Amino acid sequence: MRRVPKLSFAALIGIGTLVASVVHAQSTIPAQQTAPGWIFTPSISSGATWDDNVVLVNPGTNPPSDYGFPITPSASLDYTGKFTRFSTGYSGSFVRYVTLTELNSLQQSLRATVERKANTRVMLFGQESFTAAPTTDVLQLGGVPFYRIGSRSNAATGGVQATVARHTTIRSSYTLRTVDFDTNVFTASQLQGGYAHEITTSIDQAVTRHFTVGAEYEFSRAIVNGTEVLGVPGRPEDRFNMQTVLGTAQFQAAAGTTISGGFGLAMLGGGLTHEARTGPEWRAAIAQKAGRNTVSASYSRSYIPSFGFGGTFQNQQWSAAIHMPIHRAYVDGGFTWLNNDPLDTLQPSLRTAWVSGTVGYYMTRWLSLEGFYGHTQQDSQRAGGQLTRNQLGFQVVAVKPMKLR
Repeated sequence: MRRVPKLSFAALIGIGTLVASVVHAQSTIPAQQTAPGWIFTPSISSGATWDDNVVLVNPGTNPPSDYGFPITPSASLDYTGKFTRFSTGYSGSFVRYVTLTELNSLQQSLRATVERKANTRVMLFGQESFTAAPTTDVLQLGGVPFYRIGSRSNAATGGVQATVARHTTIRSSYTLRTVDFDTNVFTASQLQGGYAHEITTSIDQAVTRHFTVGAEYEFSRAIVNGTEVLGVPGRPEDRFNMQTVLGTAQFQAAAGTTISGGFGLAMLGGGLTHEARTGPEWRAAIAQKAGRNTVSASYSRSYIPSFGFGGTFQNQQWSAAIHMPIHRAYVDGGFTWLNNDPLDTLQPSLRTAWVSGTVGYYMTRWLSLEGFYGHTQQDSQRAGGQLTRNQLGFQVVAVKPMKLR
């Protein structure tokens, strides 16, 4: 399934992988351009899928299953110059169901990145990412229950990176993140949504060719929208600050193997449903690359705003991914597990998992056949709060990069 940047506010802080749709297989569009000039890459995919829980409800209620036929056109435009790199892309996926035609849906995503070298030491950069999805499980939002309602998220980033000494690099950025939901027709209540302002600054010092140490500071101002039930205003919006200070390290243990991590303090300001508190925060990751094969795994612990129930969650996230080309075939897989415990004891805890897998074969240089599987599950630790969804299917993907003059 097509990958896009993370959008849980745990993911919004930069951990895990965001799956753009469990109905579609992995994109075969090249990840990065190296040749100079402009390259335009159109693509289209189509196939069939089986979904055992289209309406996203508790399996004990015998939810309907259905067959769907997704069509996914997309395009990307990339530029590489002497001082500038630019990349943008759009993907739209329409799914037509055989029986539950009222649930036919459209999912869209847009991305853009730009890097500009001001001189040999200073680089400016910007990023934009937007996703609109028909269900909340697609976006991997931490602290959000699974519903079939429209969900939108956007992240806009700008920043600067400077090499201040031979082995010392400083990077600073500002990000505006927004999350928004349609009205939940099942409960006549509104998932809350909201936005956050984030400022992140890091410094890295290369001690040796294989070992780097550093520090990172992040300030986030989160605003969680208020609640509304049947048009009657409920809880007002919640505003609070979060700050983290981490010491970081990265070590290249062997050729192609990188181990990284960070440890520090998280300082959470008082909000509508929680008091101020301070606690440890840490993360760890390992990645192995051998030729075109890559395997990675990571863990993190942090505080995140809940844009579903409101308030704040203590979040733990485990994730793993694999990419393995085998001659003309390839295998891609991903796993993410979120453990969200609310600071407000009246809110439910959430245990959420996403599993995805793709097996593909290049029939020609520009045409491939893929089979894919996606599994999502969530448990709110309350009666009737369990949900699972499985999707299985295939698709044919056509991709044709073209160099523009």
